[in-house]
Amino acid sequence: MKYVEFYKLNNDGSQTTIATCYLKDGGVVECEGNENLIENLKNEGIKDYTEESGQTKLYFKDGLKFLEQLKYNFKSGYLNASDILEK
Repeated sequence: MKYVEFYKLNNDGSQTTIATCYLKDGGVVECEGNENLIENLKNEGIKDYTEESGQTKLYFKDGLKFLEQLKYNFKSGYLNASDILEK
């Protein structure tokens, strides 16, 4: 199963996993963990950086493409998304 983890930077410099998004059967993404982050992803979507205009949004229904773009949307010093991992 393919998945992406979200990491938050702690005051001591360590990272904590705060949410995980999975690619479920049927090609739809499902997330668990930090409710505020998940609601924001669900309602607002994320930018598709493969599009030149940068105006296209991706949502859970976009499956693998959504997972692939998470690391480009979340790469700050305090909140990061991993590359796609596999179980």
